[in-house]
Amino acid sequence: MAGYRPLFLATCCAVIFAFMAASAAKADVSPSTAQGATLDRATVSTTIGGIVAELREGYVFPEKGALAAETLENALAEHVYAEVTDPERFAAKLTAQLREITKDSHLRVIFGSPFGNRSASGGTDEAGFEVKRLDGNIGYIHLSRFVPPDTFKPAADKAMRSVSDTAALLIDMRENGGGHPASVAYLVSFFLDEGARVHINDLIWRNRGTLTFRTEAFWSSPTPVHYLGKPVYVLVGPKTYSAGEEFAYDLQALRRAIVVGTVTRGGANPGGLRELGSDFFAVVPTGRAENPVTRSNWEGVGVRPDVQATLENTQETAVALAKSETGTPQTRQP
Repeated sequence: MAGYRPLFLATCCAVIFAFMAASAAKADVSPSTAQGATLDRATVSTTIGGIVAELREGYVFPEKGALAAETLENALAEHVYAEVTDPERFAAKLTAQLREITKDSHLRVIFGSPFGNRSASGGTDEAGFEVKRLDGNIGYIHLSRFVPPDTFKPAADKAMRSVSDTAALLIDMRENGGGHPASVAYLVSFFLDEGARVHINDLIWRNRGTLTFRTEAFWSSPTPVHYLGKPVYVLVGPKTYSAGEEFAYDLQALRRAIVVGTVTRGGANPGGLRELGSDFFAVVPTGRAENPVTRSNWEGVGVRPDVQATLENTQETAVALAKSETGTPQTRQP
């Protein structure tokens, strides 16, 4: 189909999911003023054709994909989009329709490059790590995303070395919008026994154009240091998404960390970014996560914390738990 081609797999680029998480609240924005772009009927037809092809050929849940494709085709035939002239509103309308049918928060139609307005990270390095020590010899790592392993691994090694001698560790995933599953598995490995190879997570991928599937397994791997025998707390919230959720879910399932905060967004179906032409893109999940311990995932329900806390009090709650566990005296706030 003209103007329709694959761009790359989302599992190879953390930016896509981080972009989606950051912009999720903007699905119903006011009309776009970007270069005064307007829709024509040919663009509408081509865009829907590209999405429909991907839903039928690649969506990880074939029956839902076929239903969603048929719904869009019927809407096009019934001129449902005839009055929509703004590209962003068109993308938002398609996104809402797809999510209504599939209940899949990863499904998304985007107008405009996902990378054009991406802001610089607030982290201390390219991988998005921010590391510090809190009172009571408690380590703290804030991680905003899971970049691909080549960049992620050296940054993770540096971060974990710097907190390896702390009495307890907080890992803040409250703003983590996702990324690469291999990087998740690597960070999880720091908290597992180095003498055993541990099965961390599986991704079940649909073989394109078929009704068959393949499994990609993720296992623990060697790390330069390990963080064992000490309490670990993973901080989560409503912005924690996709690979950020997986990290919390995996450690929770392995009983290696206490998850503190509020329920996460609930996106466990990774996929790829597809270019549809005319500056439209679609994210259609081609896989789903399956944890080897729970035989399930967090899709649609989110990761449920072991200890509930408001977003504002999540870190304070985790610090109090850490000090209680390590016997550190509590200090009163003035």
